[in-house]
Amino acid sequence: MILRTTLIRHAFAKFKQPLFAAYCVLSLSACTSWLPEPHRLDLQQGNTVKLEQLESISIGMTKSEVRKIMGTPMLADPFHDQRWDYIYRFIPNKGFERKSLLTLYFEDDVLVKIDDSQYVEP
Repeated sequence: MILRTTLIRHAFAKFKQPLFAAYCVLSLSACTSWLPEPHRLDLQQGNTVKLEQLESISIGMTKSEVRKIMGTPMLADPFHDQRWDYIYRFIPNKGFERKSLLTLYFEDDVLVKIDDSQYVEP
């Protein structure tokens, strides 16, 4: 009887470590809801256009005057060089994403239209 128990123990001894490791992995993966979330950084992309900047531009200004006040646009399409887009996107660590879009239209290098319908002050 002792010989049989020793043989059985010896046969299962080599399987104990992998089974224990598998048990630990499976039990920990089932309890991930209580683990803390990893830290994520706030992500800012694009041009931050302040309300003072927006209020200081007016229709009739030249491109160079607008660029001096607003800065370089985020998107200046070479196929539509009479349109400048100032795009801003903020993705916080926690909370909701914020987007802002300001579009300026030019004709003959003079500002003719300001589309601030999707503008949100950052």
